[in-house]
Amino acid sequence: MDTQDKEYLLKMLEQLAGRLGIQARYERLPDSKSGLCVLRGTTYLIIDADLPVEDRLDLFKRALSGHDLSAVYLPPVVRDFLDP
Repeated sequence: MDTQDKEYLLKMLEQLAGRLGIQARYERLPDSKSGLCVLRGTTYLIIDADLPVEDRLDLFKRALSGHDLSAVYLPPVVRDFLDP
């Protein structure tokens, strides 16, 4: 998968997360790790802005793995990426 395809997949995963109620936030995290958190009832996926796209994709994959996506339309590239 080339860089352009990875960027497209990342955008699609960001949109999917939003539809599932997960807000993706890119922040500089010099002393912290990326991951899911819930603050005042809102779920956030906090992502270190300095991470390479491959690591960002992995974070989304882990964050979305607990959701039932069987009833959600996903482009084939997204479904293939998320399937174990």
